[in-house]
Amino acid sequence: IRSVADVTPDKLRSFQTELLDAGLSAGTAGTFHRVFRNFFGFCAREGYGVAPESLDVPAPLEPVTAPETFSAADERALLDACRCERDRMLVQFMIRTGLRRSEIINVRIDDIVEGADGPYLHVRQGKGRKDRIVPLDTARDRFSRKLLHYIRTVRPKDTSDPHLWLSTRKSPGTGDYVPIGVEALKSLLQRLSEKTGIHTHPHKFRHTFASRALAAGVDSLVLQRALGHTTLAMVNRYVHFQSTDLVRAW
Repeated sequence: IRSVADVTPDKLRSFQTELLDAGLSAGTAGTFHRVFRNFFGFCAREGYGVAPESLDVPAPLEPVTAPETFSAADERALLDACRCERDRMLVQFMIRTGLRRSEIINVRIDDIVEGADGPYLHVRQGKGRKDRIVPLDTARDRFSRKLLHYIRTVRPKDTSDPHLWLSTRKSPGTGDYVPIGVEALKSLLQRLSEKTGIHTHPHKFRHTFASRALAAGVDSLVLQRALGHTTLAMVNRYVHFQSTDLVRAW
């Protein structure tokens, strides 16, 4: 291929086959496909002679797998493996809010709000620079009370830092406690993985939150707002693998 005019559907399909034969995953081959599709779309709009049918070549089919989640037994094992009350509370917080990693470390105490309809977490400037709220309590679990108890009895008192999650070390410059960062959170989860043998990563907590919410009957549109997804596409992935409603309906 010496110019975009040489691109044909057969050559694109052949290129995809080469990538897969070389051992690349369908997801990686699909990334190549999207890059070329965007480029050829630009060329077509600019009049560079790309064959229109080349834009209709589909990406390689990617396997659809169930999101990885924690079972109730996994959750108990992780909590038992925590070295301190702060870590135990942090694990529960991640499962019960479904926040992204960057959102977790940025939570401040005043983000816990006692609303007229019940307590909620105000997630400020999440992905896409969008604010949202995540309810904290259910009929059976008053998680907001656990958070407030943690703040009153466990979180350091001699601090002016507003972040909810603080490390045990102090900054040499300010003398105040340092908020937990990305690396500290990664180290905690890696330590729990090694101690329990359970694969543990931030998005697995998020998957667990979404799957449990759907199993409890939370509407997918409401869950979309709580997760901070722009569209229902990701939520539909959880719906696809939610067996409870399907089995009941059957």
